[in-house]
Amino acid sequence: MIIIKYDHYQTLGGLGDRIIGLISCKLIAKLLKQPFYIYWNKENIKDYIDYFDYDFELLNINSSSSDKFFYLIDNQYCLKDYLMNETILFPDENNYFHLNQEISQYLYKNKLFSNRNYYDDIFDEYKNLYTKTLKPTPYLKEKINYLISDKKNIIGIQIRAGDKIMITNVGETYNIYNDENIFDILNNIKKHIENDYNEYNIFLTSDYKNVYNISLNIWNQNNIIYYDDIIQHLDRKPVQTDITKIFLDSIVLSQYTISMYISSYSNYGNISALSSIHSNIYDLNCNKIDKKELLSKDEKY
Repeated sequence: MIIIKYDHYQTLGGLGDRIIGLISCKLIAKLLKQPFYIYWNKENIKDYIDYFDYDFELLNINSSSSDKFFYLIDNQYCLKDYLMNETILFPDENNYFHLNQEISQYLYKNKLFSNRNYYDDIFDEYKNLYTKTLKPTPYLKEKINYLISDKKNIIGIQIRAGDKIMITNVGETYNIYNDENIFDILNNIKKHIENDYNEYNIFLTSDYKNVYNISLNIWNQNNIIYYDDIIQHLDRKPVQTDITKIFLDSIVLSQYTISMYISSYSNYGNISALSSIHSNIYDLNCNKIDKKELLSKDEKY
């Protein structure tokens, strides 16, 4: 079996990075006709996400000397030749992956799977991400329904401003925008939206809370949807145990918008775009994005 593993002992990346790895493992398992499971115990996400059908912990399997472990964090190429050329793949009973890269693409270079269409297969997995694989729990659905209420024509905007801004990322230096840049970005997005829509609402998500305050200078507050809670990074020490916002923002952006503008260098935005119910995806400069370009930050099929 193929198991994606998020445990206490490894740095794994944020939600977007983890989903990239999860989808890759799930697709590999599908091609190899192996069971797929999720072993997620680094955080307790079961208040927010139902993955019962894939919950490895429900199997009560003890570790074995025959288990195989693949540590592939930030390493897309380690198994490239193996996936492209071997005819007997992952023969061990339990194959555990620490993975945040899109490696399933290499199987489609293998003669065993030359009849399969990579894009059809991987987009099918993303389509099912928040409807069949990681389903919002009743608790999270209630939060989402309360937040969006009766809002129509929701346009999503996701701005990745930089690691140093987040309260959980003490000591980090990565930073992209200042307030003036963000105002210009949002103002240009407003002009672009209004080429197509007269009446709409904005759903806003960012790692920088002041993005919301800046947006109040551009849109009427009644037309801005924002889940106001502490912004945390999933792979850093939490400052509160409630991590609703991480999952709520991603799911709303993915499943409840009719169009979105994302930081295309951010896997958090990318996985929402890839799993979205539409293809109206734009970068922060209002350029249309082909979803194929979001499947990997590095080498692409």
